[in-house]
Amino acid sequence: MNLIIALGAFPGLIFGVIKILNKKEDLSNKTLGFAIFFYSLMLLLAFLGKQVFTAHAKELIVAANLFIPVSLPVFYFYILLITGSIENFSAKNLKHCIPFAGYALFFTIPLFLFDDLSDLFFRISFAYTLSVSSAYSILMLREIIAYQKKMVNYSTDENSATVFWIKISVFVWIFINILQFFFVAIGGHFVSNYPALPLIHGFILNIATVSWIYIFAYFAISHPDIFAQSKKMTASLNEEKSTAQSSINNEYSEIIASRLKKIIKEKKPYLDHDINIATLGEMINVQPYLLGRFINSKLNKNFMTYINELRIQEVTSMFANPEFDDKTILEISLLAGFKSKSAFNNFFKKSTGQTPLQYRKSLKS
Repeated sequence: MNLIIALGAFPGLIFGVIKILNKKEDLSNKTLGFAIFFYSLMLLLAFLGKQVFTAHAKELIVAANLFIPVSLPVFYFYILLITGSIENFSAKNLKHCIPFAGYALFFTIPLFLFDDLSDLFFRISFAYTLSVSSAYSILMLREIIAYQKKMVNYSTDENSATVFWIKISVFVWIFINILQFFFVAIGGHFVSNYPALPLIHGFILNIATVSWIYIFAYFAISHPDIFAQSKKMTASLNEEKSTAQSSINNEYSEIIASRLKKIIKEKKPYLDHDINIATLGEMINVQPYLLGRFINSKLNKNFMTYINELRIQEVTSMFANPEFDDKTILEISLLAGFKSKSAFNNFFKKSTGQTPLQYRKSLKS
């Protein structure tokens, strides 16, 4: 079973080093490399304690857990970077070194100074890392949820991979925390009654722990440009923060409206599955944050609603056109720019009060 840990530790270390040393990687990807490297180092030390140096297993695991208050804050920084909450590291970010310093001072250093440390010492060290892990998991989830809410003004896909895979990884870590808390808090009772429980717990824990690395490795390798568009939107967000939130005057509103109407009619950009406000802003030569402000204040809707309403109009037009009678509803929704069946069905019913099938049948009756 400890082989599972090794299967995560060694590839994770290699992946982390590649990300860190690759000069072409940006700051966010290098940060991800450091997070996975430290996390994998923790797994390696835990593996050595359980498999090689079993006489010093507790000491090695305490040393391994030192990298939890390192990897989790670094991973949190990664999320801050890709969601545009920060652009770079600053002196105020040094406060996130406190969990690491506290663990090193109270738990790692005593390993080298004292022999025969009590079982209570090891329990407290575990509770410390579990608290740090839980706190940063909550911070990460809060940041992701805030990012999702913000993206309705900048993107048309609130469940895009840029959010989904990070959210999954955070939920994996939250699951690990819950599993650990459950086993430590009330595991004693179950161990005495169900001896197989520690084995089951260890197996599930190892699988969940290692899967965290593979989730990131897969998406980082298979989608190297996954945040290219979000970075454009991040630049727009940062520009908006530095600009006074004044309303757009009527003259400029008319200019934006005219350009928007022209591009919508001629190019139909909403048919692009991945259209976002940065791309549309470039097409009409308007700063994305100003376009967003125009849509919010003058059209009284967010960008996601605006684009999806245009797509619904396209869908209803195709439903009424005999040329599309041989197309399924799913095929038509994809042609209109929707990425998923569920998103299309939800928005269609919200807009028309009918399901797509009911609407299409009503046109033929």
